[in-house]
Amino acid sequence: MRKFFHLVISSLLVSAIFSTSAFAQEEEEVVSDSVDQIEAEIERGARKTTPADEEPLKASDEKLESFSGLSSLAPFSEVSVLQRRFQPKSGRFQFFAGLSNIVNDPWFMGIGFNGKFGYHFTEAWGVELNAMGLSTSERQTIKDLYKEHTVATSSVITTKGYYGLEVNWTPIYGKMGLFNERIVPFDMYFSVGGGTTQVENGEGGATLHLGAGQIFAITKGLGFRWDFTWNSFSATPTGGKAQNFNNLLLTAGVSFFFPEVSYR
Repeated sequence: MRKFFHLVISSLLVSAIFSTSAFAQEEEEVVSDSVDQIEAEIERGARKTTPADEEPLKASDEKLESFSGLSSLAPFSEVSVLQRRFQPKSGRFQFFAGLSNIVNDPWFMGIGFNGKFGYHFTEAWGVELNAMGLSTSERQTIKDLYKEHTVATSSVITTKGYYGLEVNWTPIYGKMGLFNERIVPFDMYFSVGGGTTQVENGEGGATLHLGAGQIFAITKGLGFRWDFTWNSFSATPTGGKAQNFNNLLLTAGVSFFFPEVSYR
């Protein structure tokens, strides 16, 4: 009986030893497989980042930082340089037609036709001829003076025309939104010049002209233009002495640019 128990115990011990050895061997194999898999992944990642395996950069992907050498290329003279202004002016004539109104005369209301013809040497500088003819009518103040106080106003100076030459400077340009539906390019200019003013009830004289205005581009050859100008002139009323007068004029109309641009 004792021998039987010894035999059973010996068998169990042998089985436990073999089981433990098999489990340890299996675990070592699993760990070995995991290590091999990790090493393989590392090798694949290293191959992907190897400079020799990288795809060469295309010429279109390179960023150019210097263009100084382009001026020496023969075809460069045939390339048009585009400016940011929508409506070009360099080397073009401008014809303007509109209406002018004297806004500071307390005695008479003067409104009439204003025509301008100019030439632009550059986008910023140009010269312009200005011709204006006005038709005047009495305001209520004049009628009240004569009706209530029998005061005649035949000696009061009224402007009937202006002719002059101006220099235009256009340093400001930009774009504006119109009702959130359209972008309208515009230029803002300043003018200085001189000429002569014709008057009624007297003799006109030399005039200093200063102004500022805007041109809103409709197309490259058409635009809406308005300006606000100050004309300071010397005139002699009938039977009186020479005096200085000032006219503030508001003008609005349409500008036409020609010829068609050949550099756009």
